[in-house]
Amino acid sequence: MRLKDKVAVITGGAQGIGRAIALGMAREGAKIVVADLQGEKANSVANEIKALGHGALAVEVNVASESSVKHLAKTTFDCFGRIDILVNDAGIYLKSSVVDMTEADWDRTHDINLGGNFLCCRAFVPAMRAQKSGRIISMASGIGYYGMKQFSHYAASKAAIIGFVKALARELGPDGITVNAICPGSANTAMPRGHRTEEEVMQRLHSTPLPHVLEPEDIAGPILFLASDAASYITGQAYNVNCGTYMV
Repeated sequence: MRLKDKVAVITGGAQGIGRAIALGMAREGAKIVVADLQGEKANSVANEIKALGHGALAVEVNVASESSVKHLAKTTFDCFGRIDILVNDAGIYLKSSVVDMTEADWDRTHDINLGGNFLCCRAFVPAMRAQKSGRIISMASGIGYYGMKQFSHYAASKAAIIGFVKALARELGPDGITVNAICPGSANTAMPRGHRTEEEVMQRLHSTPLPHVLEPEDIAGPILFLASDAASYITGQAYNVNCGTYMV
């Protein structure tokens, strides 16, 4: 029970990696706010957590909207009275070459992937500062390091998250708040299936030095560590969780 009585907000918590994080933290004793644009799915995950005997709340949120994020923060504090862990997992993964990309798609990708990080941090940091403790963990991507054709907007947004995390870690360190990022490799989730055939997805998942298909729970594990007291003195880092696909 590494997170006993902690309150954790997980954006994008309704499915995939976010759901695995929410359930994993609940099993470690945390009270969970499942925040997602998909309200019904968020409520389903919250009910799974309650069935495990832990406190949970589902909140429908658009992380690209300042008013929606403020509502998330208010609802969290009204229900649980505090925030200990913020996991910024919400994101989108659109496919387009640069010449065919619309400005709207570029802006939407950055507003959700990067802007959502900013708005959520800004909403919850004051409470963390007041209590002189907190954990912020943001989901970046290996694509932010090595790039990928037809995903330049996604790569740029994820690289920016790494820079944002490092700067924010310096800003919040004196307040006892750590800020880190996780950079997953291709995982067995719905997101890559939006742009690849099942055969292409499985080929990519198996093309790693470690003979293992990366599952959402594999990514949740390092996040649980970063949220725990064992990681009290780790901040400003971006951790690659990718079965060795790329090594930096």
